[in-house]
Amino acid sequence: MLCDRVRQVTVSTIVDGSSEAGTAPAAVLIIDDDEKLLALARLALSKHGVRVETVTTATAGLATLREFSADLVILDVVMPDLSGWETLRRIRESSDVPVMLLSGRDSDVDKARGLDLGADDYLTKPFSFLEFEARVRALLRRSRSVKPGG
Repeated sequence: MLCDRVRQVTVSTIVDGSSEAGTAPAAVLIIDDDEKLLALARLALSKHGVRVETVTTATAGLATLREFSADLVILDVVMPDLSGWETLRRIRESSDVPVMLLSGRDSDVDKARGLDLGADDYLTKPFSFLEFEARVRALLRRSRSVKPGG
């Protein structure tokens, strides 16, 4: 699970709430069965204006993704109901939303598998929130800069 020595990080912004004036704040869906991690990740992102939705099962995550317009999905690989691999496969059947995988599995084989299945990033646990926030910023920057139609 998450390392007890979580560093408090002050970051000017994850995203400035929008990429253009009048644009809605970034929205992130986090699917992980570790409630402590969910609470810390929600705090880290929401304090910068990011809308955060959290769920503790992959099944609930897939249902929430249909209703919640996410700019980014953060998905744990090891879940109690469906594996993160299967959840990612199902997400990719209907969406190209960026996905960051989280996992305690740190082998190159697991990382390559996740990226080959369609993940945009793979972060191993435990991680520092400085790195977590930087990776979220990068993924949101890319996802929110793509304009519809080109």
